[in-house]
Amino acid sequence: MKRLFLAALFFSATFAFAFEPVIERAPTFYSDSEPDTPLTRIFDRIEKGEKLLCKGTDTEILKELLDLLNIPVESQVLVYSKTSAQNSRISPETPRAIYFSDNAYVGWVQGGQIEATTFDPELGAIFHLIHLIERKKDSPPKLSRDKNCLSCHAGSPTSGFPGALVRSVFPDESGQPIFHAGTFRTDDSSPIEERWGGWYVTGKAGDFSHMGNMIASEQPANEVAVHKIVTEPVEDLSAVISTEPYLAGGTSDIVALMVLEHQAKVHNTLVQANITVRQLLHRDREMKKVFDEPVDAPLSETNQRILAGQVDKVVDALLFRDEFEMEDDGVDGAIEFQRAFTEAGKQDRELRSLRDFRLYERLFKYRCSYVIYSDVFEHLPGELKSQVLVRLREILTNLSSFPDYNYLSESECEKIDRILADTFPGWPGG
Repeated sequence: MKRLFLAALFFSATFAFAFEPVIERAPTFYSDSEPDTPLTRIFDRIEKGEKLLCKGTDTEILKELLDLLNIPVESQVLVYSKTSAQNSRISPETPRAIYFSDNAYVGWVQGGQIEATTFDPELGAIFHLIHLIERKKDSPPKLSRDKNCLSCHAGSPTSGFPGALVRSVFPDESGQPIFHAGTFRTDDSSPIEERWGGWYVTGKAGDFSHMGNMIASEQPANEVAVHKIVTEPVEDLSAVISTEPYLAGGTSDIVALMVLEHQAKVHNTLVQANITVRQLLHRDREMKKVFDEPVDAPLSETNQRILAGQVDKVVDALLFRDEFEMEDDGVDGAIEFQRAFTEAGKQDRELRSLRDFRLYERLFKYRCSYVIYSDVFEHLPGELKSQVLVRLREILTNLSSFPDYNYLSESECEKIDRILADTFPGWPGG
């Protein structure tokens, strides 16, 4: 009788719990938790008296911040659609600049604040504003956590989890999206033809058309007409906008955009898996306590299925399972970004890296994502990470048993396995 009462009590609490936003459930408590990220640690150092982010212009402060976060300036991409918290400052003439690394995203608008996304080991993506406008001379700017970002960055496009959001829209001449014309959420599976609406694109897309460098105008019957701001591929946007304010000048590199889209997808998959599994493990422990069961007993079959589903999603994202295939000549971007990106890679004994580009047929030469080296992957719960690594190794060493990954070749799998054996601590069989 007691067990029935406890079960009823536990499941009634679980039922009420199901109506809470997923990120506010135990043990996450996203809004009430104090985050620990690379950005908050920088501002902890400032609080302790270090003279950081104090001197210079707004762009000099931005450059110092990028250096502190190990974000290369060459990663710059420019977006002119009003899809930010600072829409009034964004236009085709004054696009927002975005810079990124494996572990951080930073956005900057002329005359505005710095937007930053970094990652907490348990909470996932954390959104901050760095207040340049209110900054006093020779003093660092203030840091605030911007929970308003969650309306977009923890909504239906990211399945309720905090994450990066890359969108392609039909922007009018002011940069305002014409929403009735449609929008596209962009990742590495998106057709090139649907990418980059509201973004500047420098470099060549081969024979593909795309929505970048474009302005739309409303027409009768809810139709839209589009025209290109830039009619031919360019390496620099100086003929279109004033590029002097931007750290990387007039570049919004096509390869950087494609890397950003892939990385955001993998980050979002990892964050969702991280939070889902942490909450699953928490519920499992609490239920075992209620029924006086050993907390280290195996997971229930239901929880094992949920865990296995998250393993599948992470492995699919890491192995580029749904990547859009680039035909013909592929894409061609700026050597500066490619050099900065590849130099950050870990090489095996034959100097191969998961950051090596291919740029025709597919983005990378070796289709296992470099995001496996990121802090976001490192901080996955052990129960999840160990199963992901074992599954990856099984696929790479026994490809014929996994027909869902037959787009990979035996040779490519062998090279990926060798790269990870040489560069990834704890690689199974390494």
